[in-house]
Amino acid sequence: MAPEFITPFDAYRANLELALRMLCFGHEARQQACEFEMLRIKRDLAAMKATREAAPSACDWNDFGASCRATLRDYIETTKNLWQQGWVLAMRQQSAYSDGMREALAKWQSTWTDEWQKGPGVNPAAIPVQEWMQHLEQALKGALEGRAPFAVPSFAKLNGSAQGEHHVG
Repeated sequence: MAPEFITPFDAYRANLELALRMLCFGHEARQQACEFEMLRIKRDLAAMKATREAAPSACDWNDFGASCRATLRDYIETTKNLWQQGWVLAMRQQSAYSDGMREALAKWQSTWTDEWQKGPGVNPAAIPVQEWMQHLEQALKGALEGRAPFAVPSFAKLNGSAQGEHHVG
């Protein structure tokens, strides 16, 4: 009888760390989006105040139109700057999220693969699973390092049997 595999606390810790890191990224992105929205609100508010102040000080429609054109010019310039800031912010967030998740997933993967290698090694019937896990670990490590997409090996290929062959045993 094979011993029961008991998940150590390190695996639970790795799961919790991965989940909390994902939540932190989400909250940071939401905070930055709210700050960006606040800049848009300030832009709109400034344009409304400028338009409101232009009305009482205008002598005729030409003065009012000139004030509104100046306000519109400022509004468009501020909007252009906000779009540029938004693109830079989005690229930074994407890069930070990608790097952070790559690091977290690599740590999570190493914790889990270390534990899987410890677990099935006792049972001789689990040797194909061990080989499969080694191939999977190599493929994941390659994917995390930015290499070509990977294909997970099938059990049939690892056992030396071709697909469709039947073995009597």
